[in-house]
Amino acid sequence: MRKYIAILLLICIHLSIPAFSFAQKKEDPTLQGYLQFEKNIFEIIATSIKPLSTFNEEINEEELYTMITSAKNKFIEGSERLAGLNIPSTLPDDIKLSLNNVKKELSIGFKILKESLNYFSEYIGTRDPKLHQKYISKRNQGFLYVDGGLTSLATVRLRLNAPKKAIPNTWQVGKGYFYRLEKVIPIKSKIK
Repeated sequence: MRKYIAILLLICIHLSIPAFSFAQKKEDPTLQGYLQFEKNIFEIIATSIKPLSTFNEEINEEELYTMITSAKNKFIEGSERLAGLNIPSTLPDDIKLSLNNVKKELSIGFKILKESLNYFSEYIGTRDPKLHQKYISKRNQGFLYVDGGLTSLATVRLRLNAPKKAIPNTWQVGKGYFYRLEKVIPIKSKIK
C-alpha cells in the first residue's frame, strides 16, 4: 500500500511541476519586459497606419490628399516613438541589441513609407506615371524594412521562449491599405 501511495505522490509532484514552472515563467520580469515592448511596437504600428484605414473607394481627391498627409504625419510620429521606445533593462544584452535593431528597421521602414506617400501625394496632383512608380518602389522598400523588423521581433520572442499567442495582423492589414491605394487613381496612358 505504501508503495502505491509513494507512486501516486510522485505522479502528483511530477504533474504539478509544469504548472509551477508556467506560473514562474509568467511572472518572469525578463519575459514581462519583452511582452510589454512587443505590445508597444504593435500599438505604434496600429497608430501609424490608422489614417489609411479611413480609405474607401468613393473618396475624392481632396479627401485622399488629406488622408495621405495625415498618414505621412503618423509615420513620422511612429518613427519618433520607435526611436524613444525604451528597451527593458531586465533583458539580456544580446536581446537588447536585437530589439534595438528591430527599432531601427521599423523606424527606417516608417520613414521610407512616408517618402512613398510623398510620391503618391505628388502623383495625385500630376498623374505622372513616373511618380506612381516611385511610390510603388519606395512602398516596397519600406515594406521590406518593416517586415524585417517584425521577423526579428518574432525571433526574439522564440529565443525568450515566450508563451505562444497569435501575433496581431495589424501590419498585414496596413500593407493591404497601401496596395488598395495603388489602384485609387488610374495611371494616365501616354498618347502616341
